[in-house]
Amino acid sequence: MSAQNIYDNSTFFSAYGTLPRSQLGLPGAPEWPDLRSMVLGDTLTQSLQGQRVLDLGCGYGWFARWARDSDAAYVKGVDISEKMISRARELETNLSSKSEIKYEVADIESITFRNDSQQGEKEMYDLVYSSLTLHYIEDLSRLYREIHAALKQGGKFVFSVEHPICSAPVNPGPDWKSIQDEKDGQEHKIWPLNKYSDEGWRVTSWLGIDGVKKYHRTVETYVQFLLQNGFTLTGFRDWAPSLEDVAEHPEWKDERHRPYFLLISARK
Repeated sequence: MSAQNIYDNSTFFSAYGTLPRSQLGLPGAPEWPDLRSMVLGDTLTQSLQGQRVLDLGCGYGWFARWARDSDAAYVKGVDISEKMISRARELETNLSSKSEIKYEVADIESITFRNDSQQGEKEMYDLVYSSLTLHYIEDLSRLYREIHAALKQGGKFVFSVEHPICSAPVNPGPDWKSIQDEKDGQEHKIWPLNKYSDEGWRVTSWLGIDGVKKYHRTVETYVQFLLQNGFTLTGFRDWAPSLEDVAEHPEWKDERHRPYFLLISARK
């Protein structure tokens, strides 16, 4: 089955370009400091020196360029969207670079690395990274197997997804609701949660486009699939804004009511 390619919709792609993470890159992604810690490890050496890195769902290529500038020896970025890859290449030509990044249009729903031929990528990578992409994938266990095959022994897999608490609700769909406190009469925001245990496709509206499909699965499934496919869990974070984040961005205060992202790191 081919994955949805909503990012090649011109209206959606244009709207996506207005997001802070599109305009500012990694500094515009509030979860980035935690992901960076997972990528670099406890030592925070500031470097991926000599490593071979694969970015699945690379989008504009922000992480791929960061990995290259962190002294990775080889970086490849893959995305299903031709518009995303085109944008990544445009940004690459406008920036000074240490080495070329290989960008490739490919559907990670069906991508394979277990080819033993000379051109295969089996056991090629030290790090596989994926940001906010895997919640579009239906057969996640298959993809985990491919990632496991692509990694060298001891290699690291770091990814983020929309938190399952965000993706679960249906009827009503995922959106904040207001309730009135019977004691003080004040309005309070709550996040509706239903159908959490019912995994499957969710269809929502996002950035002005109807019919955006994401595959909801529980936190347990994300982790169990990793364990079943030969990974060892090394890091886990239910990401929500910190109090310091909210002090700097008061508009994020409601986001502390529930985790917004799920961040996971694992090792082969």
